[in-house]
Amino acid sequence: MTPAQLNVIVKIYRFMAKNLVSLLLWFIFTPILLISAIFITAKQNANQSSLENYASVASNEFEINNNIEGQVLNAEISDLRPYTLSKFLDKTPLAPYSEYIVEVSDKYGIDYRLIPAIAMKESGGGVTIDQSTHNAWGWENGITNFSSWESAIETVGKTLKKNYIAKGLVTPEQIMVVYAPPQVETGGKWAQDINLFFSQMESL
Repeated sequence: MTPAQLNVIVKIYRFMAKNLVSLLLWFIFTPILLISAIFITAKQNANQSSLENYASVASNEFEINNNIEGQVLNAEISDLRPYTLSKFLDKTPLAPYSEYIVEVSDKYGIDYRLIPAIAMKESGGGVTIDQSTHNAWGWENGITNFSSWESAIETVGKTLKKNYIAKGLVTPEQIMVVYAPPQVETGGKWAQDINLFFSQMESL
């Protein structure tokens, strides 16, 4: 065998050895790459699914919360009268009792503006009296002491219904004849002021 032939054989073996190594590496790394690709794809799918589930849950929670807030909001604004009275009676002792005034007014079927209007006329909503008396309405010429604002509001509402409204005295002018008779002879300012307060509440 000549040196040239030997050289050719060596080159052939080197080529075959190189291809064999490449083939061996292909068999080793190809499954690893395939497994890695499958794992990464599965993980991405899982993350996508989790994200979609989270988005669905978040959307449902938002819808539920929105419905709840809507219900609360509707409950708050379904009756604006307590809000109106709280603004009208602002900075007076009666302001915290605005809702109760509406409840008592509805209970006895009287205009919700009447109790606070009389209180504003007689005592600035309770500001100008000894507040321990809770008598913001000049009840019995101011000599009556009530045990609480709730008791006073209840008594005033009940009496207005029984002694005035039930007897057909429904307007400030008609109520004035019994409630503040001296005012009738001096031009009826009492009724005028009550009507003014009515208008102010309507504009709030």
